[in-house]
Amino acid sequence: MIFRSGNPILTACLLLPAASAQSNPKGKRNLPQNYSSNLRLANEILDELFLTSHNSKADAKKPNEIKTDPSKPKPDLQTGQTAQQALAAENSNPDPNLNYDGADLVEWINSNGGYIHPNARIGLDATGKYRGVFVKSLGEEGGTEGGIQEDEIICRIPWSLLIKPANYGWNKYFSCESMKELYNQFLLGDKSFYAPYVNYLMNQPRGRIISEWSEKGKKLLYSMLDKEWDEEDNTWIGGLPPKFVKSYEEVWLDWCKGEDTPLAKAAFYQFTSRDEDTLMVPFYDMCNHSNDPEKLNTINSKPRRPGKPFVLRATRDIKPGEQIYISYTRCNRCWHDEKYQDCTTWSHYSSSDMFDIFGFVEDFPQTWAFEIDTDDPNDEWDEVVFCLEHDEDSGTLLVTFGDNYSENPSEWIPTDGGLEFLHSQLARLNQFEKDFKDDKKLMEAIPKYEWEMSWR
Repeated sequence: MIFRSGNPILTACLLLPAASAQSNPKGKRNLPQNYSSNLRLANEILDELFLTSHNSKADAKKPNEIKTDPSKPKPDLQTGQTAQQALAAENSNPDPNLNYDGADLVEWINSNGGYIHPNARIGLDATGKYRGVFVKSLGEEGGTEGGIQEDEIICRIPWSLLIKPANYGWNKYFSCESMKELYNQFLLGDKSFYAPYVNYLMNQPRGRIISEWSEKGKKLLYSMLDKEWDEEDNTWIGGLPPKFVKSYEEVWLDWCKGEDTPLAKAAFYQFTSRDEDTLMVPFYDMCNHSNDPEKLNTINSKPRRPGKPFVLRATRDIKPGEQIYISYTRCNRCWHDEKYQDCTTWSHYSSSDMFDIFGFVEDFPQTWAFEIDTDDPNDEWDEVVFCLEHDEDSGTLLVTFGDNYSENPSEWIPTDGGLEFLHSQLARLNQFEKDFKDDKKLMEAIPKYEWEMSWR
């Protein structure tokens, strides 16, 4: 897949023949009058946006297949948490914990009633560029031929080792009390009961979450996303996703009435980018994210009531040397795993939300949702939703209109307003790239990591 715009965040969410879920007084969709024409125009947009050849017989009831043109050079589709870590390592924002093996953390957990599978390890991948949780290889101490078997417990974290609110509820998803408890443990540092975990968190690199970026870096990204400043709400609105979640100032300072200190800010961003609803779970939150069914190999069980442990299990056999993945968005709108029906959680973020909250563009599959303002007085906005998968071997991009909750997927077809939006954003992005991507003065004024992430 070849991107015309330099930014996969923008390109992937924009440049597809997405359909619009329009609101109206009766709650029904307003479908375009010319179904075939809109599909044809959407395919033309795909040609221009991705510079691809694709299946001209698009069927809204099936995923559209878009195959990479073999005559074109292969694009760089490096996305995901691991790609972000590697990029940071190459720039001025390396992870000081990169070589951390977690030995003190594992010992702390095991000696306090917890359990870490003896074949699991915290460490670097084979390239040495990013950290995660892996199954030990045969040559490593403790590594066995069987790896970790399906349904085996990978970690069991006792209630006493979780950072949590006093009024914990299984179906509660936000807690100022939890954030303040993490901050209190940060203040204690080495004196904290959670010291092995807390010291690891406090040593995490700063500046990887968009809200932590420099003002010039954020301004570049917001301009790229076509956002406008709302003086009344004191925030950026409109344009392309992500919408940008509530900020440190709004959540921590205004809602939670927390202290405004560098350590408090560090605790806030560590909580919001690592929490499992209202819990902070040691070891578990060191696993990297993926929703790729070929990669995702675990499922967690959150405590139903206070006093119970947090448990992570293998959903299949995990081979020696293989990475252990968890999903940060287990209940996203393109969810694929029929084994997991328990979606009472906030983990339904779209791919653009992932970039905002966690600081990376997730690998495929991806789910995109964004609003389009229209000139129609009866339908002031459309919601555009689609699922995106990529077959690396064949170069095939699969686009599914709507989501897994759509009652009638065939209704998710391109609308006139959606097509107009795609055309206008394509033109704007192309011009934005011409105007700013080679601007050396601007490039020098923005931290290299922020510049690279904005254009990826």
